[in-house]
Amino acid sequence: MKIGLGVDTGGTCTDAVLYDMERKKIIASAKALTTKQDLSIGISAALEQLPPEQLSEAALVSLSTTLATNACVEDKGGRAKLIFIGGDRNIVAQTGGRYGLPSADELYFLDGSINARGEVEQEPDWDLFRRDCASFLSGCDCAAVVCCQGIRNPSLELKAKEIISELTGLHTVCGHDLFWDLNYIKRGSSTLLNARLMPVIQDFLAAMQKVTGRKNIHAPVVTVRSDGSLMSESFAKEHPVETILSGPAASVIGGMRLAEKNDCVLVDMGGTTSDIAIVRGGVPVKVSEGVQIGKWSTFVKSVSIHTFGLGGDSLIHIDAMGRPQVGPQRAIPLCVAASRWDNIRDELAELLQTERNPSHYLNEFIVCLRELPADNSYSEREQKICKIVGTRAIRVDQLAEAVGIDLYQLDTQRLEADFVLMRCAFTPTDVMHIRGDYSAFDIKTSQLSAEYLTRRTGGSVEELCESIYECIRKNLFFHISQMLLENELPNLSEHELHGIHRLLEKCWTERNGGNALLNCLFKTSAVLVGIGAPTHIFLGEVARALGTDCIIPESAPVANALGAIVAEISATAAVEIHQEGNLESPDVYFAQGPGINFSSEDYQETVAAAQEAACRAAREEAVRRGASGELTVTCQVLTGATIPGAADAAPFGAQVIATATGSSSF
Repeated sequence: MKIGLGVDTGGTCTDAVLYDMERKKIIASAKALTTKQDLSIGISAALEQLPPEQLSEAALVSLSTTLATNACVEDKGGRAKLIFIGGDRNIVAQTGGRYGLPSADELYFLDGSINARGEVEQEPDWDLFRRDCASFLSGCDCAAVVCCQGIRNPSLELKAKEIISELTGLHTVCGHDLFWDLNYIKRGSSTLLNARLMPVIQDFLAAMQKVTGRKNIHAPVVTVRSDGSLMSESFAKEHPVETILSGPAASVIGGMRLAEKNDCVLVDMGGTTSDIAIVRGGVPVKVSEGVQIGKWSTFVKSVSIHTFGLGGDSLIHIDAMGRPQVGPQRAIPLCVAASRWDNIRDELAELLQTERNPSHYLNEFIVCLRELPADNSYSEREQKICKIVGTRAIRVDQLAEAVGIDLYQLDTQRLEADFVLMRCAFTPTDVMHIRGDYSAFDIKTSQLSAEYLTRRTGGSVEELCESIYECIRKNLFFHISQMLLENELPNLSEHELHGIHRLLEKCWTERNGGNALLNCLFKTSAVLVGIGAPTHIFLGEVARALGTDCIIPESAPVANALGAIVAEISATAAVEIHQEGNLESPDVYFAQGPGINFSSEDYQETVAAAQEAACRAAREEAVRRGASGELTVTCQVLTGATIPGAADAAPFGAQVIATATGSSSF
């Protein structure tokens, strides 16, 4: 019997599955809380629940995670800066925000250029770069370098990387190592995000290595990529941006295995986010342009997954109309926090004895996840805040008083973004405890916090809880409906979506009938499949509103860990073909991509060279990610407009895409 161990670390829970890879059957599964301060604690707690004899026999460890996903949604991660070589500062300033880039003032622009043939036309002023490099990158964990035509010739990126390493010792990510797509601004955002995510994923992999070492598990480690395929541990360390939808992709693969439905909508509600994917004809729908997540627009190829900030740990506030707002920020549920810091319940009880009800949420506490990094980038006030918090949970107003400032001046945003501090607040998990849907932690603390929030709503605790559940169900209905609409009508504009949202509002309100002259109903034949732990609470009502059925598979809570171990390895490589000259009289064709910079006056010869290079690159990449044995390689040529009058009907531009798929070498 060949045993595989699948582990998924999410923002709230860490799941583990032992899987019989020959009989294709789950042997055992487990779930534990994710411990942000030390991920190895939560991983170890999950593995402790699995049969030790079979655990030690694991021949492969496959990982998935939502840590990178959550970091994107919450705009967190390591500190990195981006250097553009040959980029147009004005164009980046005007358009960079669409892709998630910071202000152009926070980027470094180095003059230099490479032409379409891949030749260096203007060498950068390297002496100037040497003088500016250290000060620009001060306080960074990692650097990112992208040259405008770096995919045609990476030499300028590599030279900048060499200088950065020499002067600062920082790890540097080059755009050509990650993506070969033409849009250099989008390549810049993807590369910068990769740099920011490196400490997030490296911490995760180090924690996993620590646990497997203690448990004498010596199996190789692979990680699920955003497209649902696998990559080796070493590849994941250098390409963490490929994990931004790792957890959701694993959930899709696992959910498909569990549901056995050809047409379905998979809904995975976790602690921090909810993820929706569409399966049509037994195949998950893929994105064509790259992943958009949070503020980041990237070139990462992925299963088409709609991710939004709604989960069991979403922070709940009350708006000016007394209505609950759920997420997208994440907090430690108060019921969970009270199980660790026993002062929380008493202080909430004490708060209820007062008449205090300022606009600030006094039912929230601040805790420290880790020590402040040893650098000089934090202000004296931020350092003082961390010192005061220490190892306890401190109420926000008490923290402000201890710091010696007004409550409204207390700013912990950057410390929370850097995972140094975290907020404990009222969440859907607390509501589940009050309503009896989940009762693993301190129910009384959840009740006390809800009573405090009713000062803002004016109703009862029961009414507050029901309105929060209704808000969650409505959010799920909106996002599922929107994804189905965008799948059917992919070119919907923002203006059109705004109007559709009004129709969805009417549809949800009238789902149980009404007296309106016009009833609006959105229906789907696709079954809703719930694969997140809390989905069984909410998804049934959403399915009824959409006129379909709802399935919650028996092993749904660990579908992500199952998906991690049943995924395969695949790799794709693309080669661009273009011509120089004009439409009436092209001079020469160029094929450029990984491992090729080819030119010829014959179009078919250029295509043949591009196909050979793309297939070779796809095979090499699949092997680098851990594939072995016989690989299946497919290749296609995508063409644009043809050149008028060309004897061979050659297109003005083309792209050759090869994909290699195979089993893990482990």
